[in-house]
Amino acid sequence: MTFQNIQWLYLAVPLLLIMVGLRNWRRHYWGHSLVEHVGHDLGGPNPVLRLPTLLEALAVGFLLVALLGPVYPFILNRIERGGLQIMMVLDLSQSMEEGLQKGRAALPPPRPVQGGVPVKAASKMEAVKASAAEFIKKRPGDAIGLVVFSNNSYLVSPSTFDHDSLQDYLRMVNVQTLVNEGFTAIGEGIMMASRFFQFTRERGRRAKGQVIVLFSDGDNNYGRDPLKEVEAARLDGTRIYFIGVALEPGASQQISEAVYTTGGRFFDVRNPQHLEEAMSEINHLEKGRFITIQLIRHQPAYFVFVLLAFASLGLRMLLNGIPHFVELS
Repeated sequence: MTFQNIQWLYLAVPLLLIMVGLRNWRRHYWGHSLVEHVGHDLGGPNPVLRLPTLLEALAVGFLLVALLGPVYPFILNRIERGGLQIMMVLDLSQSMEEGLQKGRAALPPPRPVQGGVPVKAASKMEAVKASAAEFIKKRPGDAIGLVVFSNNSYLVSPSTFDHDSLQDYLRMVNVQTLVNEGFTAIGEGIMMASRFFQFTRERGRRAKGQVIVLFSDGDNNYGRDPLKEVEAARLDGTRIYFIGVALEPGASQQISEAVYTTGGRFFDVRNPQHLEEAMSEINHLEKGRFITIQLIRHQPAYFVFVLLAFASLGLRMLLNGIPHFVELS
């Protein structure tokens, strides 16, 4: 415990000493107690009878400590909140710059025209980021994080309730973030999210619902075996939702089948409407309880000493009702 207003000692202690000196001086030179004259015949007073004076001193002492502004340097609070722990795993391969409405789905409707110039369709990356941003807004009670991958995987944001910061990170990432990497390592992305879940449990954070929302537009062609990572996630109690963004026929088929073993689903997304429908369905996940440890620095502790001072004064007032504790002098 530390004190923020330690300078008050230089004023309070001299004042207290002066007050004690004045009280003793008035007692000896202005008061004439009969008890003091017959004290030798009656014997010394019972020490218990000094309890009121002791309580007064304690009350003053506790108030002095409270005046000094005591604080705990840091405390750990165990907080239980509703919601899931969700990691969004985003593919940043260069193919995510392509338009979303490609592939074997039915022909898309004609693109809107403004001023005679066709409007360019949103890229896969733009559509995914827009849909993910809306998903985050709908999940205020969830701890959500972000992992990106190409050749390797990177933790951009741990799962957090600070969704404003998470939205900022989501806006910043794009295919240029990992421009020097050109592969699609789905297994690496799943691995990074799973490792984060393990890390949080080791630090005392537990969640009934651990969820990975995976976005990718290609087949795994680099890094760890994604099927082994899906199985490891299943054994760890993590559900995986795989959103295939305009996948080529047969791409990531084994992964899309494996995610069902975790309790998740595969969504074959061909246009922005499909993407919104997929995210809407994930939004109806069963909610669990999320337990975390929060570090609070400089937690005030003065109220403890104020309560002790009031308790001492209250007990002192109660003793005034007992004749044996009334000061006869």
